[in-house]
Amino acid sequence: MSFDPIHTGQILTGPLFNEPMRVETIRSNGSDHWVAGLVGTQSEKFRSVTLTSQDFEGLKIIDALATYKGDGQLLRLGLQAYSLGIAYEFDPYFGLSISRVDPLPHQLEAIYDYLLKLPVFVFSLRMMPAPARPSWPGS
Repeated sequence: MSFDPIHTGQILTGPLFNEPMRVETIRSNGSDHWVAGLVGTQSEKFRSVTLTSQDFEGLKIIDALATYKGDGQLLRLGLQAYSLGIAYEFDPYFGLSISRVDPLPHQLEAIYDYLLKLPVFVFSLRMMPAPARPSWPGS
């Protein structure tokens, strides 16, 4: 049984790589050689490289373990933002349901069934500056 100097999930930095690399796979290829599947942390490009024990001497190995010491409020804010971003896919009237406006049924029909589907209206909304644009779903 051979000893692997690195394991899956670790981050490698050093002169051999132009960016920090995350270890995806590692297997022994002889007594002093290892074939590592690495992914760049910024570019997300996969590289398969053969490393020797001399190569490991010049690398800095960082353990990438989950610490769970993040800001819970920031996580909650991000999850809420994501859910609001995809809510329109499930409820076209979602923007209206969270607002403080109670439209009449004929107003809903006029806006959602006719006005927002007109290409001329959609085009004019796209050309409108963002601060003046009404925040309607589909705009």
